[in-house]
Amino acid sequence: MAERHHPQVGPQSAVINESRSSVVTLSGDGTRKRRAAQSIVDRLLRLQGSTPPRTRWERLLGRSPLGRNCEGLYQGALGEIAVGAWLKALSSDWAVFHSLPLGLEGWDIDHVLIGPGGIVTINTKHHRDAPIVVTHDEISVDGQPVPYLRHSEFEAEYINTLLQDRHQSSPPVHPTVVFVAPREMLFTSIPSQVTVLDLTGLLTWLSALPVVLDQADQHAIVELFDNPATWANAQVDVGDSLLERFEALEAEIRAARRQRTIRLPLESLLAICLTTTGVLVALALIPAQ
Repeated sequence: MAERHHPQVGPQSAVINESRSSVVTLSGDGTRKRRAAQSIVDRLLRLQGSTPPRTRWERLLGRSPLGRNCEGLYQGALGEIAVGAWLKALSSDWAVFHSLPLGLEGWDIDHVLIGPGGIVTINTKHHRDAPIVVTHDEISVDGQPVPYLRHSEFEAEYINTLLQDRHQSSPPVHPTVVFVAPREMLFTSIPSQVTVLDLTGLLTWLSALPVVLDQADQHAIVELFDNPATWANAQVDVGDSLLERFEALEAEIRAARRQRTIRLPLESLLAICLTTTGVLVALALIPAQ
């Protein structure tokens, strides 16, 4: 029987923050400085940089400043930033990494968590108000199959191979697909290798993982992952500036949306009212025959 999950509102972080034991203290100069959505924001801004500025007429009509082929990157960035915000509620038992580049045609892992429950890879998907259907071997978004399960399995395999190549112990790696703001999620069956979640259920799921890593093993893995040399082109000092530019672009997009959906209709209505009033006044001034 199919099981429907409707997204809930509000964080579920209380069960996470009960634990306060700190496991790892690092210098702050490694890949943990990378910001949520850093890789995808970098790609978005590079592509957006080739977009011509809007004309005055396009601004008046409220046309979005986003260039062609930029909308998907923009929505993806919003999704990763949303997940990153929720992950701030995790206790210090968990180390959180964002946007770890794999060097494979721009591929990165959106979020990687290391904690008592093992290693968790998160593949974030932002399909606002879209229906999601999950079976044992496939995910469909708005009726279209997508390769998210296969991609998440690949990310977990990459982490396993990385640890084995460096002769590290290989704890369980939990690949996950996390959806941000879907309309609903319908599970006709459960995938065997990948956990599929709505963002609002992520923290509760993490808190229920059995303990499989002690502090020494966690520390060794975190040190490895925090080394920029472990990852392909893992810049650690540009995240803040990228996010500032993204926020400026996001402000332009919001302003264009307001212009398109609120100001422009009001201005059009006002123009119609003024024109109508002018016509009525003109008719009233015509002398009667």
